[in-house]
Amino acid sequence: MSDPHQLHEDFEPRLKARLTAGSIVGILIGAAIGVVVGLVAFDARLGAVIASGLAGAIAGVLYGALVGSFAGLESTDPGAEPTETAHPLEDPSVEEQRERER
Repeated sequence: MSDPHQLHEDFEPRLKARLTAGSIVGILIGAAIGVVVGLVAFDARLGAVIASGLAGAIAGVLYGALVGSFAGLESTDPGAEPTETAHPLEDPSVEEQRERER
């Protein structure tokens, strides 16, 4: 069976990378949406637009971090999954092994 420490070492960098990417994208998109809403809703008053942009950035980073952390829980890419054997394709499948034993 796979070593739990090795699985943790494989999972942690993937989670950190996706959490960071989600936070950065969330800040950028949230701030942009906040500025647009501020321009439309507050007739381009500078203080209100900045406050709206800041609120959008805060909401965006929270949402981006949530989505990024959930994305880090996804399965690994095909072919990079942890296996119980060193070379899984070299071992016969259970069905093949049963047919050979008959």
